[in-house]
Parts: sequence; structure tokens; C-alpha cells
Amino acid sequence: MERRSRSETIAGDPALARLAALVRAAESRGPRELTEAQLAELPRLYRRAATLLSRLESSGHDLAALARTRALVRRAHGLLHRPPARPLRAQLARGVAFLLHESPRAIRAEWRLVGACFALFYGLVLLSYALVSRDVELAYWLQDPASVATQIEQLRDTAAGAPFRGNFTFGLERSSSIAGWIIGHNVLVSVLFFGAGLIPPVFALVLAQNGLMVGTYTAVAGHWGQAGSISSILWCHGTIELQMIVLAGAAGLVLARAVVLPGPWTRRTALARAGKRAWCLLAPMFPFLTLSGLIEGYVSPHAPLPVRLAVAVGSGLLLVAWVTFGGRERTAPATAP
Repeated sequence: MERRSRSETIAGDPALARLAALVRAAESRGPRELTEAQLAELPRLYRRAATLLSRLESSGHDLAALARTRALVRRAHGLLHRPPARPLRAQLARGVAFLLHESPRAIRAEWRLVGACFALFYGLVLLSYALVSRDVELAYWLQDPASVATQIEQLRDTAAGAPFRGNFTFGLERSSSIAGWIIGHNVLVSVLFFGAGLIPPVFALVLAQNGLMVGTYTAVAGHWGQAGSISSILWCHGTIELQMIVLAGAAGLVLARAVVLPGPWTRRTALARAGKRAWCLLAPMFPFLTLSGLIEGYVSPHAPLPVRLAVAVGSGLLLVAWVTFGGRERTAPATAP
């Protein structure tokens, strides 16, 4: 009887009620909204609650009070020992460091997998371009027939001597809204590629379809002498866009490989390890696709040919430098003894 009354007294301790009120306030409004007196009170009440929890665990009679007190102590502990919030500048610096160092390291570490994806994609681009360049009728087999018919109609409607612009005929006043739509669309496509990468046969099919589409579209334009014109528009933004989309698919393959070939790890551990690397491959798509979307909205349809070529070559060199040199450790020069 004495032990039971003691546990009931502990469970009904006003310190617990006060601590619960402070924890609820901090969780709902944020710790910064607590007064200085409340902040000073919080650690003292937490210590009191931890002591009461220890006594309840020792007595072992009031299991309901024990569960409530343990949950409250856990919440208070998480509140008191939460890492300090990083200022915005520190968060931005961390994001830039991730993009410039950790992502290119992961890409280099997965060079076989990433290289195989790009080899398949660009191999089919070149193959479809070569086939359709010889016989335009093959375009209807390699690409959606309705899309081929629309492109041919656009090519026939292009005035003699004028460059073919495909669907890039909108005015500069619409560039802002179209750029926003393009960014959202490309991010969605990349997410779908990532999802397809989780099922490798599906990813191979999706990658093949897109590679055939790029090669076929360019080759059809070549039959009207417009391959160079449309390529200068497509690759102005596509140099970044296509690489990021394929890279997103490779990120999905990294996770799929962890499930099929976990190596010496359990599948759960292998997935946890692969998840970090997959995120390093996937995350760059957000800033890079934003950049390519802005280029596609403002530069590709409106800039003159020399500017488009310069942007395409410059963005390609940027990607090569990013993957090749990003995140490499600097070695200190040897000093003479």
C-alpha cells in the first residue's frame, strides 16, 4: 500500500504537469517563443521528471504513469538536446558544399553505372539519327507517328531560308511563365526517371524511347536541311537538361542494385548506404534543371545562333569540370628538406 501511494504521488507530481505544458508550448510555437524564465525552468523540470521516471521504473506498480512519464521525458529530452538551428547562410553554404563536393564524388564513384546509362542513351541517339537520315519513313517506327507528322508539317510550313524552330515560337513576353512550366515539367520527368530506375528493365525501356526520340527528331529535320538549326536550340538547354534526367535514373539504379546485390550487408543496411549515394546523384537535378529551364525559356528561343552555341558549349564544359574536379582534395606541395 505504501509503494502504491508513493507511485501515485509521483505520477501526480505538479512538476510533470508544468513540464508537459512547457513542452507543448515549445513544440507548437517553437522554443524561441518561450520566455527567459520558462527557458530557465525547462532544464530543472526535466531533471525532476527524469528522477521521477527512475522511481517509477524502480517501483514497477503504476505502468500507466510510467508510460506517460517516459513519453514526456523523451519529448523534453528531444527538445533540450535538439541541435541548434543553423542560420540561413550556414544552410546555403552546406548546400553549395554538397553540390560542389559530395555530388561529383558520388558520380565519379559510380562512373561505371553512370557511364553505361549515357552510353545506352547516346548510342541510341546516334543509331536512330543514322537510320532516319537514310530513310525518313523509319521515323514513324522509332517515334510516335503523330509527333513525326506534326514535325514534318512544321518543317513544310517553315519559310524558305528561315531556321526551323519547332515549338520554340513563343514571344519573349511569355518566357517567364513558360520557363516556370518547363522547370516543373523537367523535375517531374526526372522524378519519373528515378522511379523507373528502381525497376531496371523499365528504366532501359524509358531511356531507349527518349534516346530514339532525340535522334529521330534531329534526323527528320535534317531531311529539310534544318538539323543544325534545331540542334542549336535543343542543345542550348539540353546539354544540362538531358544529363540531369539520365543522372536521376542512375540514382534509382543505385537503390535497385542495393536490393539485388547487397554484398556483405543486409538489404536494409545496403539500402541505407545506397540511399546516401543515390541522393548525391539525384539532388543536383534541382539547381541544374532550374538553370536549364531558364535557358530554355529565355535563351534557346530568342538568342542568336552564336549565343546559343556558346551557351551549349559553355554549359557542357561546366558539367565536365564539375564532375571531373569537384570535391577533389588539394594536395599540399612538397617542401624541400
